[in-house]
Amino acid sequence: MQSLVWSDYICPWAYLGRDRTALLRSLGVDVVPMPYELHPEIPPEGRSHRPDGRLAQVYAGIAEECATVGLPFRAPARTPNSRRALSTAEVVRRLAPAQFPAIDDALFRAHFVEGRDLGDGAVLDEIVASGGLSPDEVRAAVDGGEGQAAVTASMVRAHANGVAATPAWLFGPDGEGLVLPGVQPRELYERIVTRLRARQG
Repeated sequence: MQSLVWSDYICPWAYLGRDRTALLRSLGVDVVPMPYELHPEIPPEGRSHRPDGRLAQVYAGIAEECATVGLPFRAPARTPNSRRALSTAEVVRRLAPAQFPAIDDALFRAHFVEGRDLGDGAVLDEIVASGGLSPDEVRAAVDGGEGQAAVTASMVRAHANGVAATPAWLFGPDGEGLVLPGVQPRELYERIVTRLRARQG
């Protein structure tokens, strides 16, 4: 059984959703991460957060949820534009698919655990290098538009399946499968897998 999950590295719910993806994998589901640029309107220099703003409340709730499932979490002080980070991950997926899971994880951790700026090219270079890849090669491919083309194609596919936010899991074929949006109770994922397996059997 396979599922796609659309995520953005700057989405706190997508970060929490990694717990649900881990649960699905523990149930034998092959979960394939897909890129989704949730906030293209964020300027290249990023956006700072007000300590008493709406995001502060969101992050407080996410922190509680993460603590419940054992995910480390530190509320970011600012949100970068994620386009380059998403494109970088897609280039890594093409050049070194075996390294993609580690880079995918490192990008989430950089923003939601380590407080690093995913809008900073030097940070992305360091993350790429940590996976044993050439930052120069990956950067050149990103600058050439390869990664952005993959992100755009992924979002077209997401929209065709009714996905408009992150995270969202698709179970079954495009256009006909079950889309589960947002972070739902863990029991729901278990029930879905059980029911889908029963139908397949």
